[in-house]
Amino acid sequence: MNTLRLLLVLIFCTQPVLASDLIPSEIPVTSEKILGGIESKTGDWPWIAAILYSNEPDMYQAQFCAGVLVDDTWVLTAAHCLTGQTTSTINVAVGVFDLSNFSGGRMAVKSIRVHPQYNSTTSQNDIALLELNQPSGQPTLPLFFGEPDLLGKMLTAIGWGMADGTNFSYWYYPEKLRQVNLPVVADSYCNNTYSTDLISSQICAGYYDGKDVCNGDSGGPVVAQINGIWVHAGLVSYGTKCDDYRGWYGVYTRTSEFISFVQQYVPGVSVFPTQSQGKALPFLNTLLLD
Repeated sequence: MNTLRLLLVLIFCTQPVLASDLIPSEIPVTSEKILGGIESKTGDWPWIAAILYSNEPDMYQAQFCAGVLVDDTWVLTAAHCLTGQTTSTINVAVGVFDLSNFSGGRMAVKSIRVHPQYNSTTSQNDIALLELNQPSGQPTLPLFFGEPDLLGKMLTAIGWGMADGTNFSYWYYPEKLRQVNLPVVADSYCNNTYSTDLISSQICAGYYDGKDVCNGDSGGPVVAQINGIWVHAGLVSYGTKCDDYRGWYGVYTRTSEFISFVQQYVPGVSVFPTQSQGKALPFLNTLLLD
């Protein structure tokens, strides 16, 4: 068990915290691990990115947030993951499945682009880009340009965040990538849970109990499948103290509201449906089963 992570899990939060803080609670806190989900399969999510502390050589110990490759040299993640970080303090590894057995190596970060209106108090505009020093060579994930209302749709969250043991009897940080399916629910579920009401650029998703993201999943994607194509629908922003509440409704940054922000730095980023097609393609509700 990572000593630093264990200490973070034991800390009691009384104020809203970002998902990168990795401490669930009744108030917004950083979500970082998959709760109530299943282990992914090697190669299922080749665009997943592990965000690492550069001064820690052990990748398992170094991972603290996640993101996705949206262009050969650009990774999309949460703004709160990068608070206090510089290009010299973080590395990125793309296409990781097992944090303890990855041969792809780390990549240095050339620049950090945090949304200019990011609000650390309310977690609004919790989105950022990392420019890599070199091309990744891995497949990229298109951004969802569909209708902003995803109510009732099923999304899949992916990450290495804290996971639950048998019947919630213990908690651990997995070495291998995990995933969980979470439905989009009405904003009122999150408004009744947290001190700040959601706005249109945020998504409320999850269950009352049993399934959730958790400490360490911050910045990681929630994805959906449209016409057989996987798209980036949102990213992990904040949630509740999952080891106390065994899952709760979480708050996610809504991708479709930030297409122009991404295009400002990555003009060639892939979006689906394309902007010329509009926003009318059907959304598939059939995703990978837990």
